[in-house]
Amino acid sequence: MFAIGFGLVCASVCTLVHNYLSSLSSLSLSNSFLASCKKLRLYLEYGNDIALPTINDEITFDWGKRLLVHLPSGLPSAKFLEKREALAEAMRINPNRFHMRYDDGLIIDIVTADFPKMLPYRPSESTHSYRVFIGVNERGEARYYDFAGKYPHLLIGGISGGGKSVMLRNILTQLVTGPAPDLYLCDLKGGVELGIFRNLACVKHLATELSQVLIALNIVESEMKRRYAAMLASGTQEWHGKRLIFVVDELADFKTRAGDPDAKLKNEIKSVTTRLSAKGRAAGVIIVLATQRPSADVVDGLIKTNIAASICFRTRDAVQSRIVIDSDAAANLPDIPGRLVWQTAFNETLQAPFISAADARKLIAGLPQKGSENTEFVTVIIDKEDHQHERHKYENSGEIRTLESNIIEL
Repeated sequence: MFAIGFGLVCASVCTLVHNYLSSLSSLSLSNSFLASCKKLRLYLEYGNDIALPTINDEITFDWGKRLLVHLPSGLPSAKFLEKREALAEAMRINPNRFHMRYDDGLIIDIVTADFPKMLPYRPSESTHSYRVFIGVNERGEARYYDFAGKYPHLLIGGISGGGKSVMLRNILTQLVTGPAPDLYLCDLKGGVELGIFRNLACVKHLATELSQVLIALNIVESEMKRRYAAMLASGTQEWHGKRLIFVVDELADFKTRAGDPDAKLKNEIKSVTTRLSAKGRAAGVIIVLATQRPSADVVDGLIKTNIAASICFRTRDAVQSRIVIDSDAAANLPDIPGRLVWQTAFNETLQAPFISAADARKLIAGLPQKGSENTEFVTVIIDKEDHQHERHKYENSGEIRTLESNIIEL
């Protein structure tokens, strides 16, 4: 009995000590915030008196603490947001872990949890969802990219080894094991990066040469026009059927240089890609463009204008970062593979999931493979009104279509 009683007393004392220390920590944090506000003159003056903010509540989460702050009437939140970094430094907190926003009061999040450096692959949410898991933020909250959402086109950038290829593998593996959209893949490194998907039934074409890229683009544009015609006939403004996704592993492959013998072909590729970025969304035609060399002549301004979602891994410098996400944030990322800046309406730092090529092969091994539904291309050159045209006949699920497009003279 004595041992039991002594144990209960010890437990009670430990609880009291923990609560006391927690209250001291909260008091210290609150006092530190108010002292920093005073030091940075974030208050209102009334003669010889000042009105400081007041802390209404402090909430503890697994990831850290949140302060709910009431501002005196007449003290704008913009002053605090402008001095966020100075306020964090005054409180001896890493500015990257000190976040502020205004929502009927000033909300301050102080993150103390460790940012994960490695995440396992997560499968697609369902066989019908076009949402793919792209990572977690420092709070451990999952983030998703939705190919049927508000920002369907996607730009991926970052230095070699940062995680671009792994992210493409992650996205494609989730898509093919989930809703299986029609995929057109471009990998001019002979299919080294995307070749593991080449035999899947949902992969309609894998382009490994420039001429094949243009063929695929013309087919995709033709399908986009067909969908718009169907939408016009039915009186709808959005495509509700299967998504068609065109993926480019390295956008810099289409960059032209002085004396480039492929200049005309590359320019035509960029022209069609620009048209898809401008008009594809409503027809369910989506483009995903990736590059390890983000520069103004690679990420064309017209294409960038039509792409509202970006994933940027660490970049070589601030210039490259601004080209992808319009800020220096990616240049300041730590040298951790998979660490990225996710941009839609605002920037958010995430850790991406990792999936090896071997694991991806295992996951897709049992999926439907190409058979009679395989996409086959037959090129016929014809003369028409003194102009050369290229007619591509291809078989897709037993249906024969004909596509005509101007030939590029190399």
